[in-house]
Formats: sequence, C-alpha cells, structure tokens
Amino acid sequence: MSSHIPLPKDKHSKSKLYVTLSSLSSKKREHTKCIETHPFNYRLTILSTAPTLLPLLKSHLGSYYRVSMKLTDLINPDFIATYIKQNSLVALSLDNRLDTGDMFAVDGNGILVLSLCKDTYEELGLVGEAAQFPLERGARHIVRVDLRSDVMVPEKKYYQRVKKCFERKFTREVRFVVGWYDSETGGALNFDVPGAVECQPTFDKEHQLRDVWVPDVCDLQDVQETRNTAGSGSGVSDVWTERATDVFEWIGMASSAEAGAGVLQRILSANDGSSSSNDQDICTYSVPEPRKSLTLNSVSVSGLLSAKAISRLSAAALHHLAGQQQQEQQANSPLFLCVWGHEDAPVSWSASEHGFLTSGENMYAQVYNPNADKCTTFQACGPWDSHS
Repeated sequence: MSSHIPLPKDKHSKSKLYVTLSSLSSKKREHTKCIETHPFNYRLTILSTAPTLLPLLKSHLGSYYRVSMKLTDLINPDFIATYIKQNSLVALSLDNRLDTGDMFAVDGNGILVLSLCKDTYEELGLVGEAAQFPLERGARHIVRVDLRSDVMVPEKKYYQRVKKCFERKFTREVRFVVGWYDSETGGALNFDVPGAVECQPTFDKEHQLRDVWVPDVCDLQDVQETRNTAGSGSGVSDVWTERATDVFEWIGMASSAEAGAGVLQRILSANDGSSSSNDQDICTYSVPEPRKSLTLNSVSVSGLLSAKAISRLSAAALHHLAGQQQQEQQANSPLFLCVWGHEDAPVSWSASEHGFLTSGENMYAQVYNPNADKCTTFQACGPWDSHS
C-alpha cells in the first residue's frame, strides 16, 4: 500500500516536494522505484543508530570513470553491443551547464538524451521536441535516441541519419563522467575505453551525533490517519503538511555536508532540551515535535553513484540496523537516507525533463521505520522539473 501526496507549491520559489508513504513489504516497493529511476546521483548520506556504516558503503558503491569521447563513439556498433545492450551505462557530459549550453547524457536504460540550445538543434537535423524549460517555447529542444532500438544498426536508414548528423555537427570530443554497472546488483564494471580514467568515490569519515533530537516519524506514516485528519477523506491537513515539511527540513539539516559534525551537534542537541541554546549565533532552528533523543552515526559518499547499488545499499543498511538492535536488545529506530542528484542532468526521475533555473534541485530522502514496516519518501524538485 502506498500513497503519493503532492505538497502545496511554495508561492515564492515554486519548488515541489512530494511525499510517498509505502510499505517495506509491499510487492510494489514504491520506495525502491524512487531510487532506481533516479540515475544521476552525486552524493549520499546515511544516518542510523547502527555504527560501522562506512564498510557497508564501500562494499556497495564502486568506481566510475572520466573520459573524452565524440558522440559518434556512443553510437559505434561495438560500443552499443558491449556497453549499452549489456548491463547499464550512465553518462553525463561535463563541458557545459544545463540551460546555458548543450548537454548530453545516457540514462542507464540505453536512452541518449541531448538537451540542445536553439541554434544547435536547428543545425543538427534530427527530430526532437521543444523543451518545457525555459518557458520561452523553442529556446531549447530535447532529442532522444534509443541506442537499444533495432533501428540503431548500420544497415538502417535511421542509424545512418543519426551518424551523419553527429559527424557533421559534433566534431569535437566531449568530456563525460561515466559509470558502467551490473544490471542486477549495480556493482561497478570495468569500462575499458581508450583514455578512460578510473575514479573512486570519496567517502567521508564516519562521525557520531551524540544525543540529538530526532523527529518522531510515526505520525507521518499512517496513511488512513493522514487522510482522516484532512476532514474530507481526501488530501491532507495543513498540520500534516507542516509536519512533513519539518521532517524533510530536519533530514536536510542532519545530512548537511557543509556543516561540520560539531556545528550540527549544537544545532540538534538534546542535552538541555533546547536545540540551539548552546550557541545562539549559530542558528535559531528548533527540531520539530514530537521528537526523541538518539545518538546517530553519519557517513557520506560523493561521486557518480549507481541507482541500483543505492537500492541494495538501503536494504543492507536496514538489515545491518536490525541486527545491531537485536544484538543490543534496543527498540527499533529509523534509518535516514538522503541522496542528491546532479543539478545539470537533463532528466531527474525516469524521463522527467529537468532544468536548472536557480538551483537545479533534484534530490530525495527516505525514512525507514522497520518496526512499522513503513518508508516515507521525500522527492524535492526545483521549479523547472516535470516530475510529478
């Protein structure tokens, strides 16, 4: 059972926040769909009461590559046969910024996405569609080429046309960040292309947030109660909406890469019942109630991160947490997962068109409550994103 709830848009920023309530044991597995349909990930943070999270991350998240290639290299028959039709290849160009230049990406499912400015599109000669963003129609266009299609072979006219257009318009090499992953496990595979430089993810040192206030998420995870509080049997109440927004804000605060552990400790401190009384100059933030005091372990990783690997990592982290709690005879506590997407990716979730505008935000956070068999998923999009 799951429920997809769009929270009201902020009238100033028009950013969007969606909340999905789902059961961990459901065959639909809505929480994994969010993870596995979001291909361009660059940072992840896990917060849990269980220690030794760092080895867990290192065992699931592997290497990626930086390489310069021409677009014609991506449609080379041997390249398609080796890297596109087998397993899952994710690639994102690095030479330009979204909305200000031409961007190229391969989404892990064999779709080559070209996000093009007006002049490039008109000179290219391939049929695409007007981009939804920016709002000035015709300012940008999106061209999609299914590299796994039966027509993407040298004998077909469509392939010949694509190759001819690429050879005429895209003559220079493009710098890409590339990950080639096992389709089932998300494990990193050897991308054996001339000039490819292997890169390792950057793992931050695991640190502990001792005795911090953690919002109680149980009241967010009862779908029936959520609907009943709205009064009309549909939608959600203003109180529930504010509560969901507060919890999402807390996750972002606790997962912050910019703030050091010491700063976060003072902001979220439960030592004296006040979240920020230790240093009023730091922040006036107050952790929302209901809340409880916990000691959390936090670890983060940066790089090109496989969506399938993140999905398997979340399941392994839940299993790790359950084993730790059983060993220490502790009550179940939530697990928090926060993942940031590449701001310049032309798509966010699945085929949803993505633009930048002021932030290019596309990220998600999940709260796992194994004791209640529930997961709450937050999906945050900037104003230029067609995900809904």
